[in-house]
Amino acid sequence: MKIYVEYGLDFDNNRFGLGRSVEIESEDGTEKRIKSKIRLKNKRYYFRLWIGKYVFVFTQTGLDVVHKKRWNFKAVLGIQGDQY
Repeated sequence: MKIYVEYGLDFDNNRFGLGRSVEIESEDGTEKRIKSKIRLKNKRYYFRLWIGKYVFVFTQTGLDVVHKKRWNFKAVLGIQGDQY
C-alpha cells in the first residue's frame, strides 16, 4: 500500500485550490482519499507539475514526464511513503 501526501495548488482535491491531500493506493490499483493525518515511513519527496495534458514529476532520481487524457493544472510538493 502506497500513501501520497501532497501540499500545494490542486483544484481537483481542494475547494479553494491551496491545501493538503492524502491518497492511499492499494496493491490492486484502487485509490482512496482521506482527510486525516497519517504517519509515514520510507519517505520519498517529489514535486509534481501538471500543465495541460502533461505531468512533470521531479524526484531525487530525476524527471519523469507522463501524458494524461484530460486537461488540468496542479503544482504540488509531495511525500510518498508507507504507513507505520
